[in-house]
Amino acid sequence: MSLTTSRALATGLALSLASAAIAAGAQLTLPQSTPPPAPQIVIGATTAQRQEAARKLVPLLKKVQTHAQPGTSVAPGTAAPSPFTGAQSTLFAFTVSKRSVPVEPRVLMAMNRLLDWNVGAPGRDEEARLFDRWLEELASRASAAVRLSGGGICDVNCIVSRMTTLDDAWGSDPRGRDDARDELLLDALKAAMARER
Repeated sequence: MSLTTSRALATGLALSLASAAIAAGAQLTLPQSTPPPAPQIVIGATTAQRQEAARKLVPLLKKVQTHAQPGTSVAPGTAAPSPFTGAQSTLFAFTVSKRSVPVEPRVLMAMNRLLDWNVGAPGRDEEARLFDRWLEELASRASAAVRLSGGGICDVNCIVSRMTTLDDAWGSDPRGRDDARDELLLDALKAAMARER
């Protein structure tokens, strides 16, 4: 077989394969829409374990909510300018551990959604997903503390125990332990909301 004949056969084969690929691609259809993802079950937890954790952890946000100052508090240069107005955005401030912590209004709304959430009620998947993100953030913080004390990975029961038991791990002064926990709960919720963007 000559070189010209070989090239002609190769070109013909390539063209026929390309035609077949194009024809096959034309028959593929894209899905019309995808349903929203089901709530994630984090850290190997069953739905029942996650719901039990929610029933124990979400009420802790009531104490965090009491730290909210009754107004808004923005010092010049502390908030990024709004892309819409060019002026600084308004942040709500929480006083935790005797210092003010700026909190976006959407974090406050998320906190209210969790506090108003009827755990296990049908049709509340958005709150369940928010709780799962918050629980994942709490898990990373609880696991870090457990590892520092020589332990291993912290599962859902460990997270609940860690957040509801105010022992020496929260500080040497018993009066400041609840403030330390409230700060961690708020920080985890802020991180969970930042992941939502």
